[in-house]
Amino acid sequence: MAGVAAGMKRSFIDEAAPSYRGPPAKKRKVTRQLHHTQPVQHIQEPVSAEFDFTGQSKEIYDRQLQRAIAIELKTAGFAGARPEAMEEFRGLVDQYMRNLLGDVRKSMTSSRRTSAVPHDWVYALKSAGIHSSSSLEPHLDTGDIPTSVLQPHLTPPNPPEKPPPDLESLLGAELSGRAEKERKKYIPSHFPAFPALHTWKSNPVFTQREIDPRKIREKATEEGIQAEQSLRKLMAAQKAGMQGDKARKQMRSKRMKQSDSLWKTAMEDLLEGEEREESERRVFNDGFDEDDFEDNRDVQPKPTAEPRKRVNLDEGVHVNYDRKFWRQSARGY
Repeated sequence: MAGVAAGMKRSFIDEAAPSYRGPPAKKRKVTRQLHHTQPVQHIQEPVSAEFDFTGQSKEIYDRQLQRAIAIELKTAGFAGARPEAMEEFRGLVDQYMRNLLGDVRKSMTSSRRTSAVPHDWVYALKSAGIHSSSSLEPHLDTGDIPTSVLQPHLTPPNPPEKPPPDLESLLGAELSGRAEKERKKYIPSHFPAFPALHTWKSNPVFTQREIDPRKIREKATEEGIQAEQSLRKLMAAQKAGMQGDKARKQMRSKRMKQSDSLWKTAMEDLLEGEEREESERRVFNDGFDEDDFEDNRDVQPKPTAEPRKRVNLDEGVHVNYDRKFWRQSARGY
């Protein structure tokens, strides 16, 4: 079959049949370009952008541009200009600079760069018709304008910030982080020192424990004496309060005394009822043994009566109530 080459799956006509003996057909040249570029000319500055990234006011650029336009007009022989003409000149300068920067960006994007290089500026100047620096020499002639007018008056820069105060003598070696910074050589020298170690690093703290038995006994004795003195003061205050209560009781009315007696009676009955229930429950649980469960006997032992405990609600805390259990000191003969 005409037009069919060995090893091919699709047939071709005679004109389109590939010729493996001759040179390959010339490929079509395809020119590609970027379809998505950032519209620089449509970027709007924020309304509140009064300062640039260096902290300088943006009004200085407008003033210097108007000043440069005024100098060029003075050089050309004009004695003054109306505000409309100055604004028109300013618009022309703005449009010219936008076109120049657009050419710079075009050269950047064509070379897949994100920052400009000198070649991009050379391309932009050539696109604007400036092929050498000699074409700019006529614009450098300012005529009879003095140098004091040509040199712009710029505000002095802000003074540098004061270095932080040296607190090494105040903090001391334990709170200072300078030694930690000096130990790490990879930290730049202009970086500030580390803060105190306890603010960013876990430091184990071990308390000093007393191991001398003699000092331990002395300290325990001292603490016991202090506790006893505190308890005696507490009892003295309680005794004074009870005496004050007795004085106030004499001034109380009959109705208040009756109310107190009813409250004491209710509390005593409540305590007595709880003790009775507890004793009955204990006797009932102890009355059954294993033989009773085996014989299936249902016999409830009678609870035994216990002596009634009297509770004095006005009684204070006893001091040294266990004194009879104390160790008796040895007597000399």
